[in-house]
Amino acid sequence: MEEVKMEQQTAADPRKNRYVVDIRRDKAMMMKYIKFYNRVKHPRVTFNLVMTGILLALVPTLVKNMALPGVIVCYGVGALLVATGLFRQYLALGTMRGDPAVKENEELTYLFGNTGVRVRQNGSVDNMGYYKTIYRIWEDEKTYYVGMNEDDLLILPKANFTEGEERDFKEFILEKSGADYRWLPVGLWNRFKNFGMQIRGHITRMRIEAQEREKERR
Repeated sequence: MEEVKMEQQTAADPRKNRYVVDIRRDKAMMMKYIKFYNRVKHPRVTFNLVMTGILLALVPTLVKNMALPGVIVCYGVGALLVATGLFRQYLALGTMRGDPAVKENEELTYLFGNTGVRVRQNGSVDNMGYYKTIYRIWEDEKTYYVGMNEDDLLILPKANFTEGEERDFKEFILEKSGADYRWLPVGLWNRFKNFGMQIRGHITRMRIEAQEREKERR
């Protein structure tokens, strides 16, 4: 009975750490954030910039007798757009590293307890919020991304879990928070499979909607 009682007390302890993840905000971590942000918030920007640049550079070959200044502008701006599209993540990295508010190589430890998330940094521990403030969790092959408090994003490499089994982390967070989940693979084959699943899901929804409309007509 004593052992059972102690286990119940441990499970109820709000400060008991269920998962612990050590993070170092180095160059690689910053680049991971930028790539993720671009994939989620602006997935087509690179394609649009590159295609616009190419089309603009083709204008002098399509317009006969274009004046030299126009040719220079088309080639120059076109090349600039293509370069911006191809290297925009490195431009963003340079901007981030130059931001005095971003402390490069800062070490953080995220503590996932029974009731909420805390962060340990510079020798102190601060509360980040309860699990109900988590609105979405994304996952790729090597990383979890936890969105909480509307504007906080926790980047949690699976290899950096020092306490708790990382393979159980997703279910733990979803159970505690009721958050939305998105599988967002990086690998080409996994992205292709994910796209196929989305297409099948869309077709299934269309069939269900068609069946419901048919029932209403009857």
